Amino acid sequence: MIKFILKLRAVTFLTVGGGLPELIGVDVAFIRVPIENEYKLYIPGSSVKGALRTSTSRIAEYYGFKSCGEIEPGKIMRTHQNKGLCDVCKLFGYPGREHGESSPLLVSDFKPEGEVKVVDITRTSINNKTLTALEGALYTIEHVVPGTIFSGVISLREDVTSLLPLLLLGVAELRTSRFGLRSLVDLRIEDNGELDKYVDVKWKSLLSELRKWLWEGIT
Repeated sequence: MIKFILKLRAVTFLTVGGGLPELIGVDVAFIRVPIENEYKLYIPGSSVKGALRTSTSRIAEYYGFKSCGEIEPGKIMRTHQNKGLCDVCKLFGYPGREHGESSPLLVSDFKPEGEVKVVDITRTSINNKTLTALEGALYTIEHVVPGTIFSGVISLREDVTSLLPLLLLGVAELRTSRFGLRSLVDLRIEDNGELDKYVDVKWKSLLSELRKWLWEGIT
């Protein structure tokens, strides 16, 4: 397996979801786990993988890779009923595995580095039709503050190294697009140079950039 560390840093506030409905703007479903007599947050690997799939699907065809352009399981299956899998589905997996394709990409849970500072923010629900505040519809939710860093491990089977550049493109795209409904995150790869032997020279500059934070001044 090809493995590297992917660090995720909050650029804006990240909503602590944990089952809250989308209508109040949940970004990612953080999970709380008891560790040493206190509860700590982590981001499920499935949430990060889902965000990467969306960003990768959006950018793939601009760089010569094939994408079905779908992220919903039902639509993905319908799109591929009469043709082979696109590169994005080869990388991230195919729902139902009708084609016998499981994902060669594994994404671990993302655990925080150091203390996670969380703040409560009170908001009011908005009527989508009138764009006015709903009377008595105040709610308070938790947010992870900007600058917080989470770290996880990305693993890719060596028989699909041709798709590694596609994954790198997805990581780069996610740094400039939304994470969840409205938040922004920065991403940085730590690999001690190991990925150099798996990518063609034309992707080396991209890999070099991904080894650095894109957004500076976030603490």
